[in-house]
Amino acid sequence: MLKTHGIVGLLISATLGLSGCMSNSYQAFIKPGASVDRTNQDQVACSVEANKLFPAANFPQTTPYGNVGYYGGGWGWGVGIVHTTDVNSGMRNQHRAQCMQLKGYKPVSFPICTQQQLAGRSYAPLTRAPAQSDNICAIKIDGGGRALVDITKPL
Repeated sequence: MLKTHGIVGLLISATLGLSGCMSNSYQAFIKPGASVDRTNQDQVACSVEANKLFPAANFPQTTPYGNVGYYGGGWGWGVGIVHTTDVNSGMRNQHRAQCMQLKGYKPVSFPICTQQQLAGRSYAPLTRAPAQSDNICAIKIDGGGRALVDITKPL
């Protein structure tokens, strides 16, 4: 759809990571007057700090499934599923959010733009933090991620 070098706010990983499904809102950090570049720089700084303080701590766990049965030469249990759990992810996400708030950002939820709102028109991503309004929503951008647009200002 649109290419951009950054987005007004970045996803709050904890919110999206826990949802596990398509969300109808976009979580961003907004600071009045902050540019996309400044917001991205602050987000990176907070993420680096959080990763240093709370590094990934993945622990493998096996969840057995199946029943006792005959498996190609002997009786036994079915195969298990191995997955990992990062026990520090919650603390990392919380630290990122607190770091951004200490830098003057406020977490804000914006709706995802509907097809009816877009009506086939193109929009330029906002380059400055917007005030929350019914005209602001998030679109998907090329390369992944989201950008905020003002639906009253099509290209």
